[in-house]
Amino acid sequence: MIFEIVHVSRGDIRLKRGDKIVRVLGEALIASAPTEPSYVVYLNSLNNWEVPPNVALNEAEKQEVVSAIRKYFQDRGSVIEFE
Repeated sequence: MIFEIVHVSRGDIRLKRGDKIVRVLGEALIASAPTEPSYVVYLNSLNNWEVPPNVALNEAEKQEVVSAIRKYFQDRGSVIEFE
């Protein structure tokens, strides 16, 4: 099952897969050129599912989250950075 981005705010991104939800912290940026990032995602915040609470994501799920976020921003012509 693929992750679906359900919400992007200036401070986080929420993704859903089935009945599970994951929240990744980040920061929206004001890019002064098209080649500069418009969003930075903090990978150290990608640890646990938000729903169900206190359940760890495995490495494959983390990579799927990163891929879904990358595709979301690329489809919109935006540059994203992961830290």
